[in-house]
Amino acid sequence: MHTELPLAKLGWTLKTMAIGLFAATLTALPANAETVSGNPGGQIVTFALHIAKLRAADEPVHFDGACDSACTLYLSLPVEQLCFTPRASFGFHLPYGISAHQNAVAANYLLSQYPDWVRQWIDEHGGLSHTLMRMEADEVAEHLPICAEAQA
Repeated sequence: MHTELPLAKLGWTLKTMAIGLFAATLTALPANAETVSGNPGGQIVTFALHIAKLRAADEPVHFDGACDSACTLYLSLPVEQLCFTPRASFGFHLPYGISAHQNAVAANYLLSQYPDWVRQWIDEHGGLSHTLMRMEADEVAEHLPICAEAQA
């Protein structure tokens, strides 16, 4: 006897398959080594997806200038994938967007992704606020390696 799936169950199955296909695509796509400089940030979701691709491909990221706002999510990558030059700096602030609730969710997401040393630095500087606070290269030097080309 043939029984049909209810539409709701079929929809859920298709969504699950689509998510699995998307995740497989992310891990299969090659990412290029990347230099970050003068990046003002943007949509947190866009950065999160890009960083997931870099993480899966184990591609290096070189910081050679300002990395502000959502760009700071690059710091969630493993230390082995990161390096910086003396020109690097990171600007942190509270996310802003459509609603207070979404902003709070975005702020919690950012903080959950940062390594301990970044969260500690943010706490020591009064926490995230609407004012941009900047971490300079000398403060980064305690936690990330300097890029080989910057040592030459």
